[in-house]
Amino acid sequence: MKAKIIAITALASVSLSLNAQKLNFTPDLVLGHRSYTYMHNVNYYFNDRLKLNNLTLFDTEYTKDKENIFFIRNTLAYNLTKRFSVNTALGMKNPGAFFSFYVQYRIAKPSYSLSYSIGTTYQKGFSLEQSVSFEYTPYLKENLQGYFSVLAIGNLDDSGYPRGLQFIRMGVKQDKIMYGVASNFDQFNNAKKTLENVGAFVKYNF
Repeated sequence: MKAKIIAITALASVSLSLNAQKLNFTPDLVLGHRSYTYMHNVNYYFNDRLKLNNLTLFDTEYTKDKENIFFIRNTLAYNLTKRFSVNTALGMKNPGAFFSFYVQYRIAKPSYSLSYSIGTTYQKGFSLEQSVSFEYTPYLKENLQGYFSVLAIGNLDDSGYPRGLQFIRMGVKQDKIMYGVASNFDQFNNAKKTLENVGAFVKYNF
């Protein structure tokens, strides 16, 4: 229940009436065989170099709260060049608050985008965190594109591999809406505990 309240509060906090030209909002909903997952990205652009991002994820089983997963991160990013940025972030995730600092390399083209991040996260100790995000939208026909995306995040510390996730989406894109099949994979404590969720997704770019 606590995680649900956190997720609802985070969602409400990004519904402020900001200048639409400076703000974009992308919610992503998965209905899977084990649970449902809500995730969103909100970007607010102060100027060409400075950006504030809110990433919120909440995953819960349909009838109980035993395996709730939550992740809320607020990131301030400064573009050094078109492709390189430095980022500092504060947030909450299982099992508590964290702080991150990382650098990111990003390529964005009309039909694909790729980003790689590496840095450090502090949550009851420091860990090396790396993430890769890839999105591909090939042309199929007028007003219809294919859609494929992968998000992978992993943490390494002196205990090994405390946390990792891989999210995969595959389907089609029509204007601003994307939908298709999805799979979420989560690992905890050197993969001693793993969770999987496979189902359908819908995503929209506001």
